[in-house]
Amino acid sequence: MKRIITGLALGISALCFVFLSSNFIFQLGLYGLLIISSFELLSQKNKNNIFVWIIFTMVLVNILLVKVITEDFSRSFFFTVLLISVLTDIIALVFGRLIGRIKIVPTISPNKTLEGFISGLFLPAILLISLSFFILENNMFNSDIFSQYLYLDSLIFELGYFSSLIILTLCSLASIFGDLVASKAKRLMNVKDFSNLLPGHGGILDRIDSHLFCIPIFISFNIFL
Repeated sequence: MKRIITGLALGISALCFVFLSSNFIFQLGLYGLLIISSFELLSQKNKNNIFVWIIFTMVLVNILLVKVITEDFSRSFFFTVLLISVLTDIIALVFGRLIGRIKIVPTISPNKTLEGFISGLFLPAILLISLSFFILENNMFNSDIFSQYLYLDSLIFELGYFSSLIILTLCSLASIFGDLVASKAKRLMNVKDFSNLLPGHGGILDRIDSHLFCIPIFISFNIFL
């Protein structure tokens, strides 16, 4: 119950933070979350392994990207990249529990299955692109509201449906990779979570580990393509 309540509170807080905060508070909040995450990571014992330093490097990369995120992109852009990671995690978890049989990385994350991995890799992109198609091409709902909260219409307009599908899939892959790197780091450090700051959810870093890898990928495609 504590995990569910905390999860709902985190979700509502994240939505308010992304869409209702001023640019100054938004930027300050992102820096704060990333700095706290770095402290959670570096305060661990037995941290001298390559996976810890991969995570720390990604924290630094995201710190450098905060100004780009807050000044060059809309809030819908940031929400979209968060949604990709969240959907990847949820879909992989649900399908892994429902139909998962084949363990793929038992020494890193015993609950990860091939079925969950494939579902988490492909279904988020398929769902988001399908939703975009029905809204943009068939006017199922108000496309203006859709554009206000999701960045997908701009992505599709620039690159098309197929290329957008590939980009979202690569973002899901980065998200999964980030989660596995964090799991391996914690296993080598012999800890369950990076901290106990969030009741039932570990620390800030435990909540954003997959985002750290997903965000740079999404930004890179949108800057260079």
